[in-house]
Amino acid sequence: MVTNTVPAADARARQVPVLSGVTDIGVANFEAVDRTFAQMVQDRAEVEPEEVAFCQWDGTRAIPTSWAQYASAVREVTLGLAALGVAPGDRVAIMASGRTEWVMTALGILSAGAIPVGVYPTSSPAEVRQLVGHSEAIAIVVGDVADVAKVAAIASELPALRAVISFDDAPSGLPETVVSRTWADLRETGRAHDAANPALFDQRLAGGNIDQPAALFYTSGSTGAPKGVVHTHRTLQYSVLGSAVLNPELTTTRRDSLSFLGLSHVAPALSGVYAPIMTRSVVTFCRIDQLSEALRGVRPAGIVWPPRLHEKLLSVALAALKQTPAPFQKSYENAMEVAREVAAARRRGDAVPAELQARYDQAQQQVFLPLRAKLGVDRVNVAWTSSGAMTPEVQALWQMWGVDLRELYGTTETCGWVLGQWDRAFPSPGTVGKAMPDPRFAIKTSSEGELLVKGPLLFRGYWNNPEATADVMDGEWYRTGDLVEIDASGEVKLIGRAKDIIVTSGGKTISPQPIEVRLKANPLIEEAVVVGDGRNYLTVLIWPTETAGRLDSDALHQGLQAWIDKLNADLARPLQLKDFRIAPRALSPGAGELTSKGTIRRPAVLKSFSALVDEMYSAAEHNEFADQARLQG
Repeated sequence: MVTNTVPAADARARQVPVLSGVTDIGVANFEAVDRTFAQMVQDRAEVEPEEVAFCQWDGTRAIPTSWAQYASAVREVTLGLAALGVAPGDRVAIMASGRTEWVMTALGILSAGAIPVGVYPTSSPAEVRQLVGHSEAIAIVVGDVADVAKVAAIASELPALRAVISFDDAPSGLPETVVSRTWADLRETGRAHDAANPALFDQRLAGGNIDQPAALFYTSGSTGAPKGVVHTHRTLQYSVLGSAVLNPELTTTRRDSLSFLGLSHVAPALSGVYAPIMTRSVVTFCRIDQLSEALRGVRPAGIVWPPRLHEKLLSVALAALKQTPAPFQKSYENAMEVAREVAAARRRGDAVPAELQARYDQAQQQVFLPLRAKLGVDRVNVAWTSSGAMTPEVQALWQMWGVDLRELYGTTETCGWVLGQWDRAFPSPGTVGKAMPDPRFAIKTSSEGELLVKGPLLFRGYWNNPEATADVMDGEWYRTGDLVEIDASGEVKLIGRAKDIIVTSGGKTISPQPIEVRLKANPLIEEAVVVGDGRNYLTVLIWPTETAGRLDSDALHQGLQAWIDKLNADLARPLQLKDFRIAPRALSPGAGELTSKGTIRRPAVLKSFSALVDEMYSAAEHNEFADQARLQG
């Protein structure tokens, strides 16, 4: 680790962006600068007004917004909110898909001294009521007519709510006590308010400090009611610092990425809203249905996606491969033979022989790069995944194709990553890496094997919920709720969630997640929930993929049974799956089975599909009895 003396924080605060060159002088020496994110935006606009801040995909190309345009829009939003009565410390919610207006609105809220509250655009009216009510937001900014309808349905139950602002059409159907505006109206109001109060913006901006809240992120609610996680400008600066460790080039050169996930989620907000202000990251926002075309148009250099998206893109590539001419398919088969040899050498920790490396380089140029170029990921050398368990086969295949896919780990409470595979190229699947190379960031396990972390990026508590905050803090250590194993080199392997543990009727304690991850490595299985708490053996509920849906019932059952049999052969007897059932419908956020983030609520799933669960146990027990008795007709 480089440990040269870093410039004082006040000197670094004058650098644009703030993290310029930080990896050259040592991340462990970085201290949060005395600039809020709102102040940093104005700094960027003053120093490099014409540089690109971010882009919006319009269906055919990425439309850029300069730092000067960004700062100007933020000023208008700030003063428009002030004209509506938004005061420092107030909460303003945003419920919309990721787009440039979302970012400008969030920074306008911060510039006003208020706190942005992310609300998932997929939230039901009841969930909107919960989050907006709990945060006591006095205004909410929404995306479209459907979002307005959700708010209108529950606005009368939100006594603090004073205004609804829509990015698109004018809001309607609201109580008379609630002011309605379009986003364009808000900006026009801001311009008029600016003319009448020319010193107000600078006063609001100067009133901010880095220990004030900069974001209120709500947890997914997988273990109960969602909790509002408070992050300050200080904690988020250290979260962005972690991004620079993962991608050092962010501090020196433009690095393009795509954002298509909701910015109410902590990871997309970090990479799409906060990190670009402190780094050279340039984000292009697009809708999820525009992802394929935007990938080809932008050709991002960086990717941080949940595992399922890496899997889906891989599926698209493999499907396209089958449509290529026979000579290319043959070339692909030959290239894969070489890639498998290289991957095996990497796993063993051996140096790749020069002759094999030469053949692999040729395979990259002639096969894998052209294949990746059709997807738009030919500029991606290192990619990251988080927010779920990555199947080893997916990670391995992307690595064979030349994309160094690595895992990282963080939570809403850490905002940034606290574990990552940052220290080596093409790591073997199975771990989520090590702690950051900075002694201020540390990890350990409790006596029960739960991962505990500490560091300057930790949240400052749950909003208006000191009891819940106390439950997850052990002094300066945050209890993650994740069970892990840490080897002698510091590598961390996730075992499961402490609250997801299954205890069988025989007293066997089992973590279902490793089994579920292995199940989902099969292309027939989209989702799987292992069952067995209080029972005498394990079974599983299965949700098939689209590919599986094209099979007839018998073929699907046979395929699933064959996969489970193969899996059982590698599992200890108490971990083996004795039966399975295919769920008759998809999991639903509306039924409480999924959080807004897509996390499974295991108790709700077991309740919804209790009849199937009971059927498995009675049927399987009967089969076991019959097998033991072996009665003849």
